[in-house]
Amino acid sequence: MNTYKNQEVWRKLQKHLPKHNRITDQYYPKEESWNWQGNNIHLDRYPNKLSDKKIILLHGGGGNGRLLSFIGVPLYKNGFEVISPDLPGYGVSVINEEMIVYNMWVHLVNDLINKELKKDNRPIVLAGFSIGGMLAYHSACVNKNISGLVATNLLDQRIQKVRDSLALNKYISRMGLQILKLLDKVNGNIKLPMKFVANMKEIVNKEEILRLIIKDETGAGNKVNLRYLTSYLDYEPTIEPENFDICPVLLAHPAQDEWTDLKLSKLFYDKLKCKKELKILDKAGHFPVETPGLNQLEEYTVEFINQL
Repeated sequence: MNTYKNQEVWRKLQKHLPKHNRITDQYYPKEESWNWQGNNIHLDRYPNKLSDKKIILLHGGGGNGRLLSFIGVPLYKNGFEVISPDLPGYGVSVINEEMIVYNMWVHLVNDLINKELKKDNRPIVLAGFSIGGMLAYHSACVNKNISGLVATNLLDQRIQKVRDSLALNKYISRMGLQILKLLDKVNGNIKLPMKFVANMKEIVNKEEILRLIIKDETGAGNKVNLRYLTSYLDYEPTIEPENFDICPVLLAHPAQDEWTDLKLSKLFYDKLKCKKELKILDKAGHFPVETPGLNQLEEYTVEFINQL
């Protein structure tokens, strides 16, 4: 099993976090390898058999499961069992598929939910960060057995304004997309660095953290194949927001998200039929590690889950 034992980025990140949010010997995730359809999926688990709920953390296109320890650790301290997978193409998961597509992410989360429910039937809450927010939504639509959904962003990639914001520039989001689709037809497994297609420099507001993670090949410095990009941009949810009533939704949006403004998430959030609430994380960026927003993320999430 591949582990994070010798991976340095997450270790170096710890000193940039408040002590309450750091991994320590006492608060260290249990590393698991899950055989999912012949692929070895890495899971960070913060186990707690006494917890009445489980939280599954979902990273976006510039992270991995271990980097979400900044919220995984405090949620564990609050008494929850927390699970954080490395999604295909990221982290230390080993993928044996010829080509990774976005639909794999949705199916994996769906199967992970079912696996955990089969184990002990404790309610599941999904918490998604960056594009992981919409992954949580897409997965909830497929599974339908989710008790709650937390997201820092709800970015409907079908909307042109959202595509423009996510992409490196408008040329990439418009003309570039058509070129990507043409290349995809020739060879969908051509890989591109995320920084060539997405505005990765805005992933975090702290320059010292950006320098640390932007070259991380298990996260923001990763390469993705064309088929993943085009399948993500063309993905259609099985339930539109106007009809979504599976579970309550908390949108905890960073106040100083320089990459994806709140108004972009509200294009989707405002359509949701379900019970919902919006909270703002003061002084926090897209990767919300700044205080007091980081503390608020914990507070709002714990409060939301306890009310389910």
